[in-house]
Amino acid sequence: MPPTVSVIIPAYNRSSTIARSVQSALTQTFQDLEVIVVDDGSSDAMRDIVQTIPDERLRLIYHATNLGAAAARNTGMKASQAKYIAWLDSDDEWLPEKLQTQLDAFQHAAPDVKACYSAHERVEQGRIRIHLPRQNDRKKLFLGCDLGPGTTLLFERTVLDEVGYLDESLGRYEDWDWLLRYCSRYRLIGVERPLARVYYTPRRSAHILEASAQIFVSKYSSELRQYGWLYRRMAISRRWMEVASYYAQEHNLKMIIKYVAKALFIYPFQRPDVWAWVINNWLGIKIGSVFKGTN
Repeated sequence: MPPTVSVIIPAYNRSSTIARSVQSALTQTFQDLEVIVVDDGSSDAMRDIVQTIPDERLRLIYHATNLGAAAARNTGMKASQAKYIAWLDSDDEWLPEKLQTQLDAFQHAAPDVKACYSAHERVEQGRIRIHLPRQNDRKKLFLGCDLGPGTTLLFERTVLDEVGYLDESLGRYEDWDWLLRYCSRYRLIGVERPLARVYYTPRRSAHILEASAQIFVSKYSSELRQYGWLYRRMAISRRWMEVASYYAQEHNLKMIIKYVAKALFIYPFQRPDVWAWVINNWLGIKIGSVFKGTN
């Protein structure tokens, strides 16, 4: 008989964190689950570490080559058997009552609610703070995704029939893009209690983010018109400011100027916290805490 929940963990060269992630799923208070780890062509000892964990609920699938996080998560979802699918990033962990709390939330939800996220603990540079997501409607979600879906999301697998799988052309934003497609058909519910611990590590290359931002903007540019001319411009400019912030981390002044100019040309009224993305990464400091959230 299939389990109630399939936990999908895509992983690439995560030998230092994979055991923590897997164990946090296997030790949930809700035990009727399977854990599917998809090794996305790792070259480290991660596969060996997973194979030493003695639990029959744990399954390991591996790609011969590195195909990306979206492809790895899709492989896991296609191999899953449960009524519900839960995503967990390989460098994060769940708190013990995560699944049970979200499953309980579904019992009181409206029929058009098929997915649940939660508040979470953000761990960055050794400091922990509680993050309560706010962007849970589709319009606000276009400005950015602060739901931590790669680790907090639980949803009914039947929605895959309408929403589809993750877009494998996206090196970044793949979970955010999926949520936008989901929210065009269903509503989300959130649990305000922190149920996961999300570890923030050095960002991926600016080149990967730049390519993903271009795909993302191309995909949603026309659809954003429904929210008005100004809102559309603000949403698109946020993506170019984020690209600039990633190039700031690499101290690539030419590309910073290019994308800041591109953002300001279509929407010059950037909030202080958006400017902080660029300043933080250029200086290697954290001044964003003096500003309000980014939605």
